Amino acid sequence: MRLSALRPFVADPMLSTAAPAADLRAHPVLQAILRRRDSGSAPGARRDGLRIALAIEGGGMRGVVSAGMAAAIEQLGLTDCFDEVHGASAGAFNAAFLLAGQAAYLTALYAHGFGDPVFAGLRRVLRGGPPFDLDYVIGEVWRHRRPLRTDRILASGIELHCTATDVDRARLVDLTALSSDREIRCALRASARLPWLAGPPVGFRGMRLLDATLAEAIPVSVPLRQATHVLVLQTRPHGVRHRPLSGPVARLTDRYLRSFNPQLVALRRTRSERYDALAAQLSARSADPSAAPAVCVIRPPAGSRSIGQMENRLAALQAAGAVGMRAAWTAFTGSDPELIGAPRAYPRHEPPAEAESASAVAATGEARPRTVKIL
Repeated sequence: MRLSALRPFVADPMLSTAAPAADLRAHPVLQAILRRRDSGSAPGARRDGLRIALAIEGGGMRGVVSAGMAAAIEQLGLTDCFDEVHGASAGAFNAAFLLAGQAAYLTALYAHGFGDPVFAGLRRVLRGGPPFDLDYVIGEVWRHRRPLRTDRILASGIELHCTATDVDRARLVDLTALSSDREIRCALRASARLPWLAGPPVGFRGMRLLDATLAEAIPVSVPLRQATHVLVLQTRPHGVRHRPLSGPVARLTDRYLRSFNPQLVALRRTRSERYDALAAQLSARSADPSAAPAVCVIRPPAGSRSIGQMENRLAALQAAGAVGMRAAWTAFTGSDPELIGAPRAYPRHEPPAEAESASAVAATGEARPRTVKIL
């Protein structure tokens, strides 16, 4: 062997030098969740009189952080402890895969373009399309090649809520009572429809919908009204504020939004201010044991590297997912786990879904009238 062939190994991206995550086992929200797990409580057969909600923040590719947190919840056997799961944008993806028993699977797929790297690229823009093709990911990749098991979501007994922004009312809308594979996939598309970056508004239940984060990036409005306990998974580390869009991108986005409804521009321009205020409010409520409903926030610890919503570097995405998993694992167990990347097999069988093509769903985006909450 030639000595020139001996190159240094790449550092393990799952190792972190950030401050240790917080042990939150004494928090009333986590205590309620752990009691349910230990007592074998199941959806539809609760005896504790509580209603526990999980709210998952996204943020484009930064959603890998809350995906890692969801993977910890999955591995710790805590999924069935929730009565409702809410997701915004990529957080809606994480919510759906968690209820399907595939949270760890999705966490790994983030680093590979949600399972297919061709979903994003300049070539698509040159052909007149949007930079990101999530219709392709949700309708094709997650249906045939990396199947999202929507049949498990429908059978879980746990409510899936996907938030989005109603274009015509410039308000948050909660998409729930999702009763079919088609409705679930359309709600996911609507929740993550980034203005102009991912295509035109999604038609669903008579509405035109765009990305949830225009109205509310952390999907807590509904659970704060109807749950007794709320666990919030946030993707930004402590101390990291929301960054507004750069000047050229902001102007392009505003021009696009104004063509549909000028009120959407006001939402876009106040998004950073509203996000920081909401994050501070949730942090304060999490620290208040007398808050009703009880709220607990799990975030990456201070000093963790924050990634952007368009991050595409393999090591950065793997490391961010690991930080999220460690944060949630430590919160529930009190110990920092060792994370090891190892091959893991998943069955490729397609879920039983309605016999309609992804292109048909993308073209119509319509479904039977169901429960819709305008917030």
